[in-house]
Amino acid sequence: MEEPTRELQVPVSIYERAEAIASDSGRSAESVIVDGLSLLFGQLAEMALEPEDLKNLADEQLMAVVHQRLAWPLDTRLRELMQLGQMGQVTEEEIDEIEDLVAKYDHQVLLRSEALLQLKRRGRDIDRLLKLGA
Repeated sequence: MEEPTRELQVPVSIYERAEAIASDSGRSAESVIVDGLSLLFGQLAEMALEPEDLKNLADEQLMAVVHQRLAWPLDTRLRELMQLGQMGQVTEEEIDEIEDLVAKYDHQVLLRSEALLQLKRRGRDIDRLLKLGA
């Protein structure tokens, strides 16, 4: 079943930027905009994003990747399972679940690192972007 959609007025400058990104990556401008909005509004996990895909994203999309975190319910579940594991009270199914959640977390860290690298290559001041400097 297809998800309902809404029409959205997009400034020409944003649409033109999406078209440029789309032509570089062999995609439609609409898919670039939808992916960008998905990144900004927390659906990164549903996008099956790989590190090599990041070079085609706009700086703002890369920053969304940098700031994306493991979804709260998954993070909470991982912490619960880790506590059970430390107490030796974890089942085989829960071990599989831990491995899956850790893999998702690791993938997110890899994406974040690659996004930061792409931003640095584009001349962005990473320390300022992350507010690490004075």
